[in-house]
Amino acid sequence: MKKRIRITIACITVIAAVVIAALSVNRFIMPILHTTLKPATTTEAPSSREETKTTAVQTTTKAATAASKKETTVPVSQKETVIDIDNLTIIDLFPFSLASGDWNVRHCQGIAVDKKKGYIYYSYTTLLVKCDMDGNIVGTVTGFTGHLGDIAFNEKDRKIYCGYFSENAKGLYIVIFDADKITKTDMSCTDKNLVRTVHVREAWKDFRADANGNGKFDGAGIYSPDHRYGCTGIDAVEFGPSFLNPSKKNYLTVGYGITPNVERSDNNYQVLLQYDVTDWWKKYGQPYSKTENHRIGPEKCNGKFFVYTGSTTHGTQTIAYFKEMNIWLLNCYAGAKPEYENFTMFAVDGDVKPKIELIKGQPTPTVGYVLSLYQDGEYDKKNGIYGWHSRYGQKGMAYLSDGLFYVVSAYKLWTGTQTAICYLNIWDPKNGSPLSLAAGVGTNFSISKKKRTETVTENKTVKDLLPEGTEYINEFSSILR
Repeated sequence: MKKRIRITIACITVIAAVVIAALSVNRFIMPILHTTLKPATTTEAPSSREETKTTAVQTTTKAATAASKKETTVPVSQKETVIDIDNLTIIDLFPFSLASGDWNVRHCQGIAVDKKKGYIYYSYTTLLVKCDMDGNIVGTVTGFTGHLGDIAFNEKDRKIYCGYFSENAKGLYIVIFDADKITKTDMSCTDKNLVRTVHVREAWKDFRADANGNGKFDGAGIYSPDHRYGCTGIDAVEFGPSFLNPSKKNYLTVGYGITPNVERSDNNYQVLLQYDVTDWWKKYGQPYSKTENHRIGPEKCNGKFFVYTGSTTHGTQTIAYFKEMNIWLLNCYAGAKPEYENFTMFAVDGDVKPKIELIKGQPTPTVGYVLSLYQDGEYDKKNGIYGWHSRYGQKGMAYLSDGLFYVVSAYKLWTGTQTAICYLNIWDPKNGSPLSLAAGVGTNFSISKKKRTETVTENKTVKDLLPEGTEYINEFSSILR
C-alpha cells in the first residue's frame, strides 16, 4: 500500500514539474527567441533625397489599410489584429521566402507580384501559377503549347503580361491574363475572358529577317544565320517609364531573346521594345488558340532601344525596374565570346537620355537609340561595359519597394518536378553583387545612386554618323510619333 502511495506521489511530482517547465518556456524563453529571430528592421534614411536619391523605408498600401481598421465590439478571440504602423517596416510585410509548389513542367521563367491584394504569380513555360503571400496555391492556368517567358503585373489594369513564343515558331506574342479571374486550379488558357494574346509585330519582323542576305529565311533555330540583331524570340517584360518621354510612367518593356552564336558580330546588344498597352485587351486581344496564330497587334512600337552588353546566351531573360534608382536590371545567361567579360546582369540608367548611334556589327549600316549602362559593378574596360557576374535573377526577379526584390532560385526535385523559391533580397552593391539576402540588413539602410564618371554626350543626327546618300536601316521608323 505504501509503495503505491509513493509511486502516485512521484507521478504527480513529475507531471507538476513538466507543467511548470512548459509554462516557463512559454513565458520567459519564447519571448527571447521571438526577439532574436524577428527580421531586422530599418529606420528612415537621411533627408538628402534631392542630392543622392536616398529613399526612406516606407509602409505599403496594404499596411496602411490594415492599420486604419477600427476595432469592433466582437469577442476578443475574434478581433482582427491591428498592425502597429509606427513600428512597422517594409521588410515586415514580405515573407523572407516563398515557394510555388512543385510542378511537372519546365523551370520557372518569371515572377510578378500584386502588392495591393497580396498575390504572387509564377510563369513555368506552359503554366501560370497564382499563390497568396502565405504560399497557398490560389489558381493555375494550363494548356499552353509554346513557351511562356517572363511576366509583369500591370497595376493600372490589374492584368499580367507575359512574353510568349508560339509552338513551332509560328509567332511572337504578349499573353495577357486577367489576374482577378484566376480563382481555381486547371483553368483553361483558351477562355477568352481569362486569356488573350497580342502579336508583337516589331519583334516578329526582326525574327523573320533575312540577316545573311541570301534572299530567303533560313529557319527559326537559334543558330540560324538569319534573325536580325540575333533575335530568336521574346522573353523579358516589365512596366516602367518611357525611355524617350519619362513623364509616361506605364509603358511595357519587352526584351528580345538573342542567339548565343559566337561566330556572329551582330548579336552583342540587348534589344528592348516599349509599348503603351492601355487599350490592348479590347483593341488587339485575341483568344488563345493551340492551332492558329494570328497577326493582330500594334503596327509600330513606342520605342526601340539597344543596350551594348556584349555576348549573352538567349538575351534578356527577366527585367526588373528599380523605381527609386531609376534603373532597369537586365538578367541574362552568360555569353561565350572571349573578347567580353560576359556579365549576366546589367543595369540601364534611366537618367541618361537615349543616344543616336550606329549599331555595331550589323551587315547593313544601322542607326538607332542606344541606352547607357549604370556605372556600378565590375567594368569591362576594353568594351566599356558595366555589369555583374550574378548567379540569380534569370529565372525570375520582381521589384517590390524601397530596395527590396524577390529573386527566384529554381530547383528540380528528385521526383522530376520543378519548383521555384523566392528569396527576399535587398539592393546592396558594395558586396560585389548588387543584391544580398534581406535577412542581414542593418538599421541604417538607405538607397543612394552613384554619380556618373563620364560626360554624357548629346544626341547626334544621322548626318553626323553617315555620309549623305548612304543606304542604312533606320530604326527610328519603328517609333510612333
